[in-house]
Amino acid sequence: MITIGITGGIGSGKSTVGAMLKDLGAAFIDADKVGHRLFREDSSLKRSIVESFGDRILTPEQDIDRRHLAAVVFKDPAALAKLNSIMHPAISCAVGEEVAALRAQGYGVVVIEAPLLVEAGWTKQTDVIWLTVAPAAVVLKRLIEKMGYTEVEAQARIASQISNEERRQYASVVIDTDVPFDELRARVGELWRGLSKGLNPNF
Repeated sequence: MITIGITGGIGSGKSTVGAMLKDLGAAFIDADKVGHRLFREDSSLKRSIVESFGDRILTPEQDIDRRHLAAVVFKDPAALAKLNSIMHPAISCAVGEEVAALRAQGYGVVVIEAPLLVEAGWTKQTDVIWLTVAPAAVVLKRLIEKMGYTEVEAQARIASQISNEERRQYASVVIDTDVPFDELRARVGELWRGLSKGLNPNF
């Protein structure tokens, strides 16, 4: 089984490429969604987060308000580091369990979409890493128009991340997503065919 890690900055097109691979037959794991599930289901994890950030991050129903928590941590590097120190090990363990289960089911390719793949130290969980990139102005426009962030929120999230230059040190493939949809799909299809033939996807 081949495990592909898809990473890149927020708004860089990771989910679009991941969805294309899923349509081609890959099993797909969204690390962010794994984290969201853990927020809901892991009581000890939730308790650690509330102890670190206080009741202010809870909704009236006593669930973690992820948007409020994000507003807290993305303007405070120390707070973001604290949250990551709690979340990253838990997500890594849960993703590892999902990969093992998919391997047992006989999948040939598993895709892990993880924006913090490099920062969290999860590169060893993958065989190859695909990096999605787009110009800064395009990313900002996507975050505002498609994801509903204000410009201040978008800039804070972009600023909290490592650079693409750092990510490129780990990437086998770099995919520019600022192209027509059909062109992007053709590029992903070309890479997929290379995988299916057992070729090194570094081309």
